Amino acid sequence: MYMKLYTAKMLKGYILIPVFFCCGFGVQAQTKLTGEIADKNGRAIAGVSVDFNHELMRTLSDSDGRFAFTYPDTLTNRSICFRSIGYKTKTMSLNRGQQTLRVILLDSVYSLGTATVSASRNGRFADYSAQTVQMSTFDIVTNPAAMADIIGNMRVLPGVQTNDNDGRLIIQGGSSDESQIYINDLIVANPYSLSAIKNVAVRSRFTPDLFSGVVLRSGGFNAEFGQALSGIVNLNTKAREQMTAKTDIAVSSIYSGLTHIVQKPAYACRASIDYNNIFLAEKISGFAYDAVKPYQSVKSDIFVEGDLSPDTKMTAQFSGSHANSIYMYANADGAGTANHLTQTYLYGQMNFHHAFGDRLSLSAATNLVVDGLSGTGMARNDDALATQNIWNHSKVTLQYRTAKAVNRSGAEFIANPYRETYTLPDGDYRRSAHSNLAAVYSDTKFFLSDKLSVSTGLRGEYKTGMRKWNVAPRLYMAYRADDVHIFSVSAGDYFQLPATDYLKVTDRLDFASVRKATVAYSYVRHESKFQIDAYYKKYSCLVTGSPETGFDNSGYGHGYGADVFLKSSFRSLEYWATYSFNNTRKRYDNFTVAVAPPYVARHSFNLTLKYWIAALKSLPAANGYISSGRPWYADDMRTKAGETPHHSRIDVSWSFLPAQWIVVHFGCQNILGRKNVYGYEYSAASPGRRKTITAAYDRFVFLGVFITLSRSKTLNQLKSL
Repeated sequence: MYMKLYTAKMLKGYILIPVFFCCGFGVQAQTKLTGEIADKNGRAIAGVSVDFNHELMRTLSDSDGRFAFTYPDTLTNRSICFRSIGYKTKTMSLNRGQQTLRVILLDSVYSLGTATVSASRNGRFADYSAQTVQMSTFDIVTNPAAMADIIGNMRVLPGVQTNDNDGRLIIQGGSSDESQIYINDLIVANPYSLSAIKNVAVRSRFTPDLFSGVVLRSGGFNAEFGQALSGIVNLNTKAREQMTAKTDIAVSSIYSGLTHIVQKPAYACRASIDYNNIFLAEKISGFAYDAVKPYQSVKSDIFVEGDLSPDTKMTAQFSGSHANSIYMYANADGAGTANHLTQTYLYGQMNFHHAFGDRLSLSAATNLVVDGLSGTGMARNDDALATQNIWNHSKVTLQYRTAKAVNRSGAEFIANPYRETYTLPDGDYRRSAHSNLAAVYSDTKFFLSDKLSVSTGLRGEYKTGMRKWNVAPRLYMAYRADDVHIFSVSAGDYFQLPATDYLKVTDRLDFASVRKATVAYSYVRHESKFQIDAYYKKYSCLVTGSPETGFDNSGYGHGYGADVFLKSSFRSLEYWATYSFNNTRKRYDNFTVAVAPPYVARHSFNLTLKYWIAALKSLPAANGYISSGRPWYADDMRTKAGETPHHSRIDVSWSFLPAQWIVVHFGCQNILGRKNVYGYEYSAASPGRRKTITAAYDRFVFLGVFITLSRSKTLNQLKSL
């Protein structure tokens, strides 16, 4: 019925417009305008709303991106506006008598329902989420809370918390293993750096300048993405046209690095090598543990993107790193152990995309991770641990689009063999796990009008070893009242395999699951965004138990909350503000009843400020957060023992350009030296004795110089400066 009325309204407009012109202007000279609309890669865009002279005339582009209409030459104001979901709105003026027009629409950071389109390699499809925010490399590098770490910068986003003694993502009350990191639509196993010792925050092992954008999806995500209960982070590597030939040199108190980029007409290549050693940073900042051998690592990356033909694109990425450290750690009884860890991490991924004309395209991708870890002093001085974790994720996707709908359907397979050997004086103890998962998925996005879209998805998964399967339906609807006001709702089921720590003990476990619903409102204008959302999630089949008593899927829980997010600017001042409320109760792990998890705060607030001082060629920035205290539990995991004091931290940074191609960056995290308490470790010998769990650093200081060598001599590593 809606479509009939909408069509009738359009037909009525087309009938009345010529009559209006004939009556008002008489017989006058007419100009017929024809045009084509395409994206930055030259692919036609169907269903674009084309408005002439403030909706005096309106039409939609066809499946080939073409449009046409006729207008009188006597019009003094000849403006034309193009609007399409997932692209920036474009308004332009027409010259008198102009008959042809070719329009290029650029990707929009925010699209309908705050859904961010992130399929630059795999064709265009709007990944839906009621809570989606995209960050640029510049946002990450200049945020003092992040210290150029992708995951560290996530704390400025709605619904996200990170703990200074861990560093992993906590999204809307979900534990860190409830989220996944994707690169170009494939899951990356163990995306965090080596955790050298207890209570030290990990970092992402991937550098932000490799990616065109970092997208967090927490309210919901389409059926192509799986194996996450709370949210995903999708990292999209840069396109060839976004890479500029140059050489970057970095020297800092933490690492030294060299990056070289070659750009050719058909391909671009980026190669880098980094050496990390935090010896100097520990001496400057003060460290809670005795470093026999400070953390150090060597890492190398190679990334290539190119065109195999006009219709075929390919990306290839390879990364390898080796890290080690030796630290002395004392438990609550004062007994010390020498914790010696060594990790070798190898990662490779390839993506192909081929277009069969304007409507049909094929994407194929595969990755491989080989992660080897060895260490001593894991629980006692005379033990040793060696693990090998292999991960492969492969998928094939077909996309078909028309003027009114886009469908992406495909299949994927995940193989994850794992084995470990734990050695004690009395012998070796070996365990292994094999996680093989096959999945099929289909998503269709319907453009019911230029204001309303509906996305439906269905995902099915089968775990071969467990002989378990699931079906996950998903729905997303968004209504754009006008160019700035967006209302959206999403609902769906999400499943995830048990963690390896459980599967190496027993393979008789089912998928954990969450049923989630979210409503959201967004106000988006230019580079500013205001968003408020509310969500509810219900957990089932969570893993509970222990190695001694065994594990099962009797866990359950629920969570609800709300997030408020604001990003805007005033002249030279840019500000991000986030408030999150979360109330989660879960029965999981060793807990015998549903409890508030000790890793998430009920209330949290974060504020980031950046101010450009042109006269000083400087960008000072500050970040502050405060959150309510978190519950902590006695060793029996049954009763709440108390609640920690509130957490807070203030970080500052200063970026200075002594020359256009040189950046000097200073940063200090927790500049006031506040000791946040994250719980207590209890004595095994004396029940009344305990050790406070805090971050290993009172504050962390960073100083670096970044030099860019290029032909223009105007490039630097903070392009927005």
